[in-house]
Amino acid sequence: MYVSRRRILQLGGLAALGLATGCATGPDGEGAETGKLIFASTAITNSLDPLVALSSVGSTFCTQVYDPLVTLGEGGRISPALATAWRQVDELTVEFTLREGVKFHNGGAFDAQAVVGNVERLLSDKPEFASIRSEMGSLKGVEAVDAGTVRVTTESPDPILLNRLTRLYIVDPSIFAGNPASTASGTGPFKVVGYKAGESIDLEAFPGSWRRSSSLTKAQILAIPDTGTLTTALRSGDVDGVFGLPPAVSAQLSSFTVQATSAGSCAILSMIQDVEPKLRDKNIRLALNLAVDNEEFVKEGLSGFGEVPAGQLLQPGYTGYDPSLQGFAYDPDKAKSLLAGTDLRLDIATTALFKQQAEITAGYLAKVGVKSEVVIQDLSTFVTSLLKTSKVPLLYWQTDYFDLRDIASVARFGPQPAGVQSHFEDKAYVELFAAAQEEMDPGKREETIREMARRMNEEVGVVFLAWPKTVYVHSKKTDLKLTPSGNVSMAESKKSA
Repeated sequence: MYVSRRRILQLGGLAALGLATGCATGPDGEGAETGKLIFASTAITNSLDPLVALSSVGSTFCTQVYDPLVTLGEGGRISPALATAWRQVDELTVEFTLREGVKFHNGGAFDAQAVVGNVERLLSDKPEFASIRSEMGSLKGVEAVDAGTVRVTTESPDPILLNRLTRLYIVDPSIFAGNPASTASGTGPFKVVGYKAGESIDLEAFPGSWRRSSSLTKAQILAIPDTGTLTTALRSGDVDGVFGLPPAVSAQLSSFTVQATSAGSCAILSMIQDVEPKLRDKNIRLALNLAVDNEEFVKEGLSGFGEVPAGQLLQPGYTGYDPSLQGFAYDPDKAKSLLAGTDLRLDIATTALFKQQAEITAGYLAKVGVKSEVVIQDLSTFVTSLLKTSKVPLLYWQTDYFDLRDIASVARFGPQPAGVQSHFEDKAYVELFAAAQEEMDPGKREETIREMARRMNEEVGVVFLAWPKTVYVHSKKTDLKLTPSGNVSMAESKKSA
């Protein structure tokens, strides 16, 4: 079953009724054929180009269609993908042995030249690649040793080069001359057969993939921005699984399967001092933290799908987590004292996905005398606010580090190029961040990252809110599998009649 835009509008008309009565077709619905899975979220990628589709919804798409050289396996271990083996030639060079017999969806062969073409494209300094380019650290270039071997080089030692390369999905070079934003050809288990930017992506199993789909023959990734309509679509069986429901709604869907997994991130408010210079006052930053009741936030804002953060970005299990640190205890009276005589208006920008959590946070600020309204931005606008320049002083977002399983993912707090705003104006932290990117000794690197955590805690660099969990909800007839990175794996998912 293809879920059309008209059907979405029809569902929208029923959304209020479905949510108010708790009834629809039924908890499992009629659904589509067992060989097709329809997965919906409040937003999907606006581009099919993996170098641009960097958000969590972009990763959902890329996981189905493309492959990197290496991937993150269980426990964050580096595992083979398009490369089957690798070795450190020297501190600046890693050699990869490529998987044989792999074909792109368009029929071309995957080989060393394809890797060279992708790396050179990444390094081309096109503005639209700036974000992914920053994630690649000091990546310098690539050399084809022979058809089945490449050597990747860096400008300086990079202790997490392999982690970084899990984010570089290999695109068929034959589509470079066209428009990879609207045309896709990868080596993954599904190929794109239909695409409406920002609305839907239609997928069909690719029988020539080296990691073929075990059950599904078709799939669809669908955007349903309104969460009421999204819920109704799930209840009616028009979609099989969803991401992006408010936690409170997910918690109520007891007749469905709710999967909650660590998001590998920290929900925070970035305090953009260029927008509001008063945020350069450490006491004001401290007051904002003391205004937040973290335990209540996890319970009410995340419906229990999260944990109270210990005054740092990283969770236990990640390199550099510091067990000695503590969070900021809820103390609204002290917050008011620190803010006495200060007239503050601190609006919060976020996306529709985090509207409820941002509104709860704005409520905390209001209780201590800070005027605050939530500004909902569409995904592309918010990405610009987050990665380049914001006009709003506070940004509610999640500092995802699950993708690299490393603090290096949270590059917003590291060195920034000219024209890009700083999320934490602290020279010492920036220097530590830079040092951690080159320290090859694992023990020394871990201590550097812990020192970063202590510095951010001491200087109150962000407003710490929660360590959230990623929540997927799906029909009990659907066995929705997730990758170790927390993305949906349609190749491993199944549907029963």
